[in-house]
Amino acid sequence: MTDAADLIPALPDITDDLGTAIEHVRAYGCARLAGALSEEEVGELRETIHAEAAKDLADDNDHIYSDGSNQRVWALFNRGESFLKLAEHPTALALMESCLGPDVRMSNLSANITGPGGGAMTPHWDQDWAARPWPQALAAHVIWMVDEFTEENGATLVAPGSHLLDGPPPEGSMVPATGPAGTALVIDGRIWHGTGANRSAGSQRTGVLAYYCRPYIRQQENFQLSMAPRCAIRCRRSAATSTASASTSTST
Repeated sequence: MTDAADLIPALPDITDDLGTAIEHVRAYGCARLAGALSEEEVGELRETIHAEAAKDLADDNDHIYSDGSNQRVWALFNRGESFLKLAEHPTALALMESCLGPDVRMSNLSANITGPGGGAMTPHWDQDWAARPWPQALAAHVIWMVDEFTEENGATLVAPGSHLLDGPPPEGSMVPATGPAGTALVIDGRIWHGTGANRSAGSQRTGVLAYYCRPYIRQQENFQLSMAPRCAIRCRRSAATSTASASTSTST
């Protein structure tokens, strides 16, 4: 494995090319793909997430943390068709299959709203539940930027290249992965990362965290228990449609 002192690369530039983003993930363990979602898609996601967050608060079923500044919204499949589409987004699947192989599984899908005063998260890996060595990624994230991610509002901090190390990178290696709304931030499960501190005067930052894993890894969320029946029916219909489309494509 590579010595930490010899591997502190810069964050790769944001790109709008899928092939380049895939190469960035392989080389750096992270990538930012701009324009992955349209303005309309971003607007629908933002509206739904904040409406569901308000509903959780009203129902006393909220997950508020960081001294009340941040809120997590769970079980997104139960909260709108747009989240099912997001999980199956062709760009997300292409990026995930590039580092996790075929037949990836959705492990968890949630939204995170960070508000002014929200503290930074303790840096971590997304697959530290598995014993080392980690010759390959067992899990990976697509973090959809529903709002602009800036250094001031606490953009996710990443240590590029840390997926090749045997432990945490040297102090000072983490940099903010900034980008405009609609960007997909991809993180290999071996990358050292964490939420940044929101030091803005009044800017909330919303993101959707789509956590995928290899097909033999136990998923973080038990969807058979968490998904409402109506959502499970939608998923089965979607899977049937995808299978039919693939069959048609193969036969033509």
